[in-house]
Amino acid sequence: MNTGNPAQAAPGPGHPPTSHSSTSPDSAPAPLKPRWMIAPVFWAGLGVVCLLAQAWVFARWAADGNFHAYPSGGYEMPRALKISTMTLEVVVAVAIIAAAVLLWWLSRKAGHVTLYTALFAGYMLCFWTNPYSGAVHHAAGHNRYSLNVVSWGSYLPGWHGPLPQIESFVLNASYPVSLIWAVIGVAVAERLRRWRPSWSRARVATLTALIIFFVDIPLETAYMRPGGWAYPRALPYLTLFEDSWYRIPLTSPFTMVVFVTMPVVLMYLYAKPGNEVWLLEGSLQLPQRVRTPIRLLAGIGFINLSMMAFQWFMVLASLVSYPAGLPSWIDRPHT
Repeated sequence: MNTGNPAQAAPGPGHPPTSHSSTSPDSAPAPLKPRWMIAPVFWAGLGVVCLLAQAWVFARWAADGNFHAYPSGGYEMPRALKISTMTLEVVVAVAIIAAAVLLWWLSRKAGHVTLYTALFAGYMLCFWTNPYSGAVHHAAGHNRYSLNVVSWGSYLPGWHGPLPQIESFVLNASYPVSLIWAVIGVAVAERLRRWRPSWSRARVATLTALIIFFVDIPLETAYMRPGGWAYPRALPYLTLFEDSWYRIPLTSPFTMVVFVTMPVVLMYLYAKPGNEVWLLEGSLQLPQRVRTPIRLLAGIGFINLSMMAFQWFMVLASLVSYPAGLPSWIDRPHT
């Protein structure tokens, strides 16, 4: 797969030619002017809007004195889950730092920001959308023993969820972890294309989506069981482990397929030969000084829009679900 460095492939549309038929200065064509009307510039503009929006939300939230942990106590929690929560926090923090270092190194090696680096930047800066999933009903249980702050949900436009609520580190740190789903999805699609080169891209995409749907369930369970998060609502006949606090409504793997995995897989499958995926296509022909910010901001804009769609789909799902109850340590505070 060539999602990182299209310069290694044959030049495609929008790429400057690598050789000319004549070495005479008089016959050399004029340098190509950078094309600014390209997808990465649009997505970078959206990325700027998203950064400004979250700065506006967090500035008002902090100015009202909310940048602190919710008062402790008022819940019961097994000692084993306290230990697993602290362990999960450390593991996730180390994994995120390691991923950031690895992606930075890969980008340095490639000579530009790679696709996965741009997407990772987006996932690091999309957690501000998290309360939107509970804009109507309480839709995500946060671990009260985890590092947490008072929720900024009431500062989001259009949010009318129940209060009080918290935002925990272990849940919001799961956004950059979500990149794993996209990486697995692309790897599956690559394997299917090698295994069945005669298959159409649509067929490969369909089978990839089905595989990721079932892969999500053990991955999500592995993050939830140590205390990552919980779903306080269940869907009739469409919820796994319905009577347990770690229940999984089947809307969850569906959203991970539709809003996290498949957008990246489809970009990969439908990329033009020799070109980057459309999210970044043409950005390497922009002036050097703007390439890095444009590529990073494009990833930020794309992921923020994807996650906003993710959250509002969860809102719709909450309208057809019913309260299923949670232990006090992972339920929202009621005082």
